[in-house]
Amino acid sequence: MLKQYHYNDSIRWPGDKRVAVTLTFDFQGGEDVRPFANGTIDNEEYTQCEYGPNTAIWRILRILKEEEVKATFMTCGGIAERYPDAVKAIVADGHEVAGHGYHHECARDLSREEEDEVMRKTTAMNLSRAGSRPMGWRSCTQSANSIELLMRHGYLWNSNSFAHDLPFLWESGGKLLVELPRQPFGDGRTYHDDHGNPADTLAIWKAMFDGFHEESAHSPAYCPFQFHPYISGRSGRARALRSIIQHMKKADGVWFATGSETARWCLDTLFKAQADKLKAAS
Repeated sequence: MLKQYHYNDSIRWPGDKRVAVTLTFDFQGGEDVRPFANGTIDNEEYTQCEYGPNTAIWRILRILKEEEVKATFMTCGGIAERYPDAVKAIVADGHEVAGHGYHHECARDLSREEEDEVMRKTTAMNLSRAGSRPMGWRSCTQSANSIELLMRHGYLWNSNSFAHDLPFLWESGGKLLVELPRQPFGDGRTYHDDHGNPADTLAIWKAMFDGFHEESAHSPAYCPFQFHPYISGRSGRARALRSIIQHMKKADGVWFATGSETARWCLDTLFKAQADKLKAAS
């Protein structure tokens, strides 16, 4: 039986930092552009998505290097297969490669066996390209089987829930999985299906961070960001990406951490006592 455990009153970050910030990039291309009934494909949409692995990824990596922050790239297995040099560059710059399905599959439409195979293939491909196995996962939607399948495949963390502000723990049969919640302010929403003003998006992002930072005067907060290279890596929008990073760097008590750094800290430090009890009782 799948259970949730929350530790909101005991959340603390390393060095008594006030806010943990994770920068995640859903690294996908044209994999999720499906053919029409007649077998043709929307080439315009496809090439817009392919801007991510061809062009935007290099601009984003340059920004992250110049701003000296690390990020997590939720990488589709299909992208890792087709663009190995981009994945190698991500790893070479010290960023994390996590899983994002193989062809950006809609998890709720998959059978348990199909989703299990997607995780297996994605894990293997990302391992072969990145040199280390992915420990985090975000799927396109989530199925009733996703959490327990991720446990079965040995994942450390998942990032699909919008229901909470702070990380929490999933448990089933003594197996554990950290959930790193996300907020509904990712660039796919703020740019309104590839339209919208970068200044408006930046205002939304600043408002989210500033709100969490203000609240963190009373208790530590968690501020996750979800970007897509093919969206936020465009000229003009990339300036908004850089600006939100610079804005957060000016605030006091901010811990920029990858998904796995955040999840590992939670599991080994904040959730450890409870996690040991859960494992012992299983």
